[in-house]
Amino acid sequence: MLNFSGREVLEMAIRIEENGQQFYRTALEDTEDEGLRKTLNYLVQEEEKHKRYFRSLLDRLQEEENPFDPYMEEALLYLKAMADAHVFTAELGGREHADTIKSAEDIIDFAIAMEKDSLLFYYEIARGINERDRAVVEEVIEEEKSHLTKLLDLKKGL
Repeated sequence: MLNFSGREVLEMAIRIEENGQQFYRTALEDTEDEGLRKTLNYLVQEEEKHKRYFRSLLDRLQEEENPFDPYMEEALLYLKAMADAHVFTAELGGREHADTIKSAEDIIDFAIAMEKDSLLFYYEIARGINERDRAVVEEVIEEEKSHLTKLLDLKKGL
């Protein structure tokens, strides 16, 4: 089993937020519906808040005292691929999904599905994280749960 550090999980979390932001921006470019634009702008801002929060957690982590690992670059590429594949898709996939969005309800339903996907992803990651950094993953999970709650409330308001 691959053991992740808090730093690696936060780097994945930031990547996932960036991918989500790109998806919402792409959908925003493709719509003129004012209600949908408002929802998409809100979601872009939420992803930015998450990204800043995760970066602040990353900044707070002390530098890891790991010796040089010749496999680290390969591991980081693997983590990037996991973040791209498991939650928000890469840019071209994001455009494909963005093109299917026709209403605020569609985008919120998609965002809810992605948040649920993110939570499953982080719960799985939590199984492989070193004990020292488990609190970081728990903070990421709590932040994602709060975002899911906001989205569910937003959907109720439609």
